[in-house]
Amino acid sequence: MPSTPDRLQKFVQYCQQHIKGDEKGESQNFLDRFFQAFGHEGAIEAGATFEQRVKKGSKKGNLGYADLAWKPHLLIEMKKRGEDLNKHYAQAVTYWMQLQCPSYVMLCNFDEFWIYDFRKQSEEPIEKIPLERLPDRAGAFNFMNPEQDRPPVFNNNLVSVTEKAAGRMGELLTMLIDRKRNPVDPTIAQRFVLQCVLAMFAEDRKLLPDDLFISLVRECLDRTRQGKPSNTYDILGNLFQEMNRPGTTPAGRYQGVEYFNGGLFREVHPLELTEKELELLEAAAAQDWKAVRPSIFGNIFESAIGKSNKRDRHAHGIHFTSEEDILKIVRPTITRYWEEKIANATTLLELSALQAELREYRVLDPACGSGNFLYMAYLELKRLERVLQDKIDARRRSESARDQMSIGFVTPQQFYGMDTNAFAVELARVTLMIARKVAIDICNIHDQPALPLDTLDENIVCKDALFTDWVKADAIIGNPPFLGGKHLRLNLGDEYINRVFDRFPDVKDSVDFCAYWFRLAHNQIRETNGRAGLVGTNSISQGKSRIAALDYVIQNDGLIYDAVSTQVWSGEANVHVSLVNWLCLPSPLAPLPQGEGDKKVGDASSRVANQDKDLPPSPPGRRAGDEGKPIANST
Repeated sequence: MPSTPDRLQKFVQYCQQHIKGDEKGESQNFLDRFFQAFGHEGAIEAGATFEQRVKKGSKKGNLGYADLAWKPHLLIEMKKRGEDLNKHYAQAVTYWMQLQCPSYVMLCNFDEFWIYDFRKQSEEPIEKIPLERLPDRAGAFNFMNPEQDRPPVFNNNLVSVTEKAAGRMGELLTMLIDRKRNPVDPTIAQRFVLQCVLAMFAEDRKLLPDDLFISLVRECLDRTRQGKPSNTYDILGNLFQEMNRPGTTPAGRYQGVEYFNGGLFREVHPLELTEKELELLEAAAAQDWKAVRPSIFGNIFESAIGKSNKRDRHAHGIHFTSEEDILKIVRPTITRYWEEKIANATTLLELSALQAELREYRVLDPACGSGNFLYMAYLELKRLERVLQDKIDARRRSESARDQMSIGFVTPQQFYGMDTNAFAVELARVTLMIARKVAIDICNIHDQPALPLDTLDENIVCKDALFTDWVKADAIIGNPPFLGGKHLRLNLGDEYINRVFDRFPDVKDSVDFCAYWFRLAHNQIRETNGRAGLVGTNSISQGKSRIAALDYVIQNDGLIYDAVSTQVWSGEANVHVSLVNWLCLPSPLAPLPQGEGDKKVGDASSRVANQDKDLPPSPPGRRAGDEGKPIANST
């Protein structure tokens, strides 16, 4: 029996009259009646499980307990009334991943429901609904009656907003470059469009005076419709110059504009826009840029530019990664490591030492594309920073210690990236610059300045990772380009591949292109005692590609502690992939770090622990020339 407004209203009234908000004492009663409000006999009768055991679900890597699991539909985690649900995001993600990723996750503190769809939108809930609004927002809970096969209706679906904004800006970029008269140099056009992107984001995130950018665009558009020059050359050009001027503009048209940075705005190339170009820019500026998701903006933006760019990505084995798969790399490599360290620290001295260590922690993506891995890793570390600071504050209160200002915080300057695509590099810099303000808003951080944005020209660089020195990093993450060994010369050319073979003389055979990143990443973490997590085609676990990559890792003191042997790729390429997270042990017989697997592995050839699926041995009987060939060819 489906829910009715009357049934839902009775549930709301019952909660308001009888539920006090005690997490331990009232959660199951609340959830049982919640299921009844949607037409079920009860939670258990619907097939849900209370106190679902979650392997490695606690912050210390031990057994955890989810309040309710209704596979494969829903995971619910309850918190006491008045609790800040932001603080429990990490726990929700951990349970979600360990329970094979149910469709939706819900955090609830008896007064508010936060609904997540981590496959589509990781950084923020896809809906926040107060208890009293439940009857008129029932459509957002359509997943409570899966047999009706009706998709939920969400108001905070940031994907559609991002798609529209990115599509329009990609179209504007193409329009500028493809002008019949006065075509704009692609590099200049790219920088101009990215300056507009950052200005629109800054306007809606209150980093620029209210409605400043869109009012300037509309002023220029009105001029063109009156038959006058648009004057964007002066009006927008001067705005960008003010955003690069230290201090705050004291008066005039740009009064209140603060200094942004000397990176993106170091070079300002003013452009005179046509009426059609201004109409496109005005439509983009009218979008709600608070809702634009930087983690996917770059992907959509690049895809919107044109087919030629897509062919270039295709030839070089460049494929975009879903947020779900990014989490499967970032959380095992970075988040769980820090969660356990924070959970195990008990004294102020230990906690302060962790704070100092966190400030020096470095993350590298050696094939960063438009910066998605770096963006999500940054948000994860900012959430961890907040958890650590809250624990320090609580410890000080319990010891009646004097309050002190935080002595430092995580910044985008701790994140590094490389890519051979110059435009992707510029996008990655902007993505990570935007991340600073997003993190401040999501984590409710009030004591850290949003401006100036970080200058990342030295952090994210246009270089070929196979032929340059890597920054010494504590964590290496990413999705290096993958291309079957048989296709390397055809797609990349003899000269380049000969350079690769000269660079890696101990790799005797043609292997999947991504295998070289695995080797270089492992060499780096051996120097820093760090961790790595990379995505590769599942050929990385087979034949000669396995010998060049995973066998190289485990034969050189590596421990693969979390892996997915094979899964269908979530992107546009028709391939299967492996996700591999590993660390370097100081000696072949060293014990496993706390929380890293259920067994001690002594034999280097079998140092693989605690995977979703065991990485298989190289299959027998493969034909000569099959090595490095993915299950489904990306071309």
